Amino acid sequence: MSKYKFTILSYLYDHKDQHVSGQKIAEQLNISRTAVWKTIETLKEEGFVIESIQNKGYKIIQFPDVWDNNLMRLLIGNSEYFKSIYVYKEVTSTQKMAHEKLLTNQEPFIVISEVQNSGRGRFNRVWDSQGEKGLWMSLVFNPHISFQKIATFNLFISLAIAETMRSEFKVNAQVKWPNDIYINDKKVCGFLTEINGDSTGVHHIICGIGINLNHALMDFPEDLQRKATSISLESGHTINRYTFFEALYRRIELYYQRFMTTEFSEIKEQYTAYSNIWGRTLRYTEGSKQVMGEAIEIKDDGRLIVRDADGMTHQFISADIEMQVE
Repeated sequence: MSKYKFTILSYLYDHKDQHVSGQKIAEQLNISRTAVWKTIETLKEEGFVIESIQNKGYKIIQFPDVWDNNLMRLLIGNSEYFKSIYVYKEVTSTQKMAHEKLLTNQEPFIVISEVQNSGRGRFNRVWDSQGEKGLWMSLVFNPHISFQKIATFNLFISLAIAETMRSEFKVNAQVKWPNDIYINDKKVCGFLTEINGDSTGVHHIICGIGINLNHALMDFPEDLQRKATSISLESGHTINRYTFFEALYRRIELYYQRFMTTEFSEIKEQYTAYSNIWGRTLRYTEGSKQVMGEAIEIKDDGRLIVRDADGMTHQFISADIEMQVE
């Protein structure tokens, strides 16, 4: 993208909540009104949705749905938490790329890609990551916190993701402890959290997130069609990925700040209300331990308490929960 087009786009984005006249844009950027008009027409041809109203001016509505490094930098702006963003057409996995970037860049950053060839989730499970269908990214934070504090990180991020889906895209997203998002008992999002640290504590959190946005049913492998879904399938609308990314990114920043400054007890009531595991007999697996039972409580430190059929209670830190038990 030329610097000229990016300058006008930046101005429109900075004033995205209002219409801006061509004359004002021309004066602010010291260019002619004709140049403004021609550039905006070119941007429209390239897929940018820009509203033009006589006597009111221009308003940016939507970006074209192809990841672009300049546009992503525009979205994150002067972020309090992320200093840079890396955008790729194709990677092995954003999580692997984030770990590689950490060798030379210790500041917080984001890695995002159109395609992952070997996307992975918890327990090294494969995550199908098709181009232009979803949001595949890794967020790197440098919190400098204790290992005890990190235990509830997933719960804050889960709530940020589910809340974004509910409030901005009107789907009934629910959290499955500790870090999956479901809609109507089908998985729409999973994320993997890894840490770098030493005896002094946690220095980096590497959080890889995969969200199915525009998958049709047939986009999923046959064995997943009963278990997986997308925001588009559930809402009935095509999702612009920039629109989704920006909404999610803002919410994650908010919940990361809450994670750093408060305790899980402050959001536990909302998390509990959003959870989909209550009142159900499910299979919980953690290492060699396996329990069939019903979840009864989440502790303030993030541990899940499950009661089995004999009335015995079991504690889990990060169990795999099987939602569809025959």
